[in-house]
Amino acid sequence: MAKTIHIFGGGTIQHVRNHLALCAPAYGNTARKLAADLANSPLDMDVKLHLTKMADPDSRMETNEDVSRAVYGLLSDPETNVIIFNVALVDFRGQIGDVESGKYAERLQTRAPGPVQMNLTPAPKLLASIKIARPDVYVVGFKTTAGATEIGQLTAAERQIRETGVDLVFANDTVTRSNMLVDAKGIRLRGTREEVMDMLDLALQVRFK
Repeated sequence: MAKTIHIFGGGTIQHVRNHLALCAPAYGNTARKLAADLANSPLDMDVKLHLTKMADPDSRMETNEDVSRAVYGLLSDPETNVIIFNVALVDFRGQIGDVESGKYAERLQTRAPGPVQMNLTPAPKLLASIKIARPDVYVVGFKTTAGATEIGQLTAAERQIRETGVDLVFANDTVTRSNMLVDAKGIRLRGTREEVMDMLDLALQVRFK
């Protein structure tokens, strides 16, 4: 039976009103590089890249729900052995007034007087459901912080491991540019983004040699 590594990348949106949405900006560069590196590694595994529409205009994945459907579809495939989940999912759903949010919900008018308030509620989490459905799948999560200390980064990565059961977390801080690879035993490596990606490649080679 063939083994497959599925790499997800890019950002998603959450529709609020017609012509208005929340988004998590990400354009798939890390996912593309990981896919290229792993495809050229000694691993005897197929590598498949899944980008959202934000990273690939031809993609059909645009919202959190689209990504969820794609992931659940792969979990029913016994050849799915690894999921590298580099997608930036929108963390919140937004609603304005009593109008139900949606792509074709009533459009706001800028001519209307006064400010407009949006209520934000946390969006459902996806990462934990992977291990619940398929404990055998090796999962790599990503945790982004902004201006955290290294201890803060490590704490966030360890919390993701505890709450989701993922095997590895690639932690990066968008302000300090600190990168680290973390597992249940702690930090495996600190370094540049490229160095940590190389370490992730090596970790998979050791795990699936």
